[in-house]
Amino acid sequence: MRKISCVIVAFLLSMQVFAQNKPKQETVKLGVYITSLYDLSLTNNSFSVDFWLWFNYKNHSLKPLETVEIVNAKKTENILPNTETKKGIVWAMYKCRAEVKKQWNIEDFPFDRQVLEIIAEEGIKDVTSLAYKVDKENSKIDEAVKLEGWHISEFDITAGKSIYKTTYGDPVLKGTSTYAQIKIRIVLDRQGLGLFFKMFMGAYIAFFIALLVFWIDAEEVDSRIGLSVGSLFAAVGNKYIVDSVLPETVVFTLVDKVHLLTFFFIFISLLVSVYSSHLYKNGKIQLAKKTDRWSFYATTLAYVLVNVWMIYDLVVKH
Repeated sequence: MRKISCVIVAFLLSMQVFAQNKPKQETVKLGVYITSLYDLSLTNNSFSVDFWLWFNYKNHSLKPLETVEIVNAKKTENILPNTETKKGIVWAMYKCRAEVKKQWNIEDFPFDRQVLEIIAEEGIKDVTSLAYKVDKENSKIDEAVKLEGWHISEFDITAGKSIYKTTYGDPVLKGTSTYAQIKIRIVLDRQGLGLFFKMFMGAYIAFFIALLVFWIDAEEVDSRIGLSVGSLFAAVGNKYIVDSVLPETVVFTLVDKVHLLTFFFIFISLLVSVYSSHLYKNGKIQLAKKTDRWSFYATTLAYVLVNVWMIYDLVVKH
């Protein structure tokens, strides 16, 4: 009986020592107020943002302003740092200017929806020592923040954890390390109808010029073929211009679909021209004219309907 009592006492003492040695987790309340959103650069895969970042905590030994980092930023500038104590709570804040990395999804460009993320993370203390809590009540986007051609449809801020498959050499940890993280999420919907016609006007004009071959006499073979080939080169040129303002992607985008469709129908007009000229040379003049007229109506209708369907599908989706 005495042995059992000794074992229990030893166990309780060891648990007490463990509890005393175990680091106490501090909770820091973090909030964000976004004052500016600008320089959305598709070619540089980035956007710029200005925001106030603040912390509320009770332990005066903490220095979250010094240990927090924007992990997905290319560069940051922190200005106007300030720390005060009110009602026993430390209030630390600064204004941050950041250029943030963003892999743009241009599959539906220019009717795309983009999700911007700003990730703030504790850089020194792991979650056993420090955890984040979100100040949702005060975290917002300033009403003055406007982006031409965009609609800000959602804003959210959530607290979480980031797990790394390394301890960074910490002798206490094993295998992995976990750090407190805040994720700021902004959803933008592009109002792209006007931009669409600006960027694709060259392709559409090239297509409608190609349609003129159906109104040129079938005997004018050189003129008809020259017009089709010229329209094809104009459409290709428009494709290069549009691609120059977009990042490279392996996804088959709306830009690719519209231009491929234009190339295809211009090529169809070229084939019909050759066929009509063949009929004309074989004395089937009326059949050649009828082929041209029906090809004009069928090609125009098919091209317009497919374009309207693609655009309508994206507009409704967003």
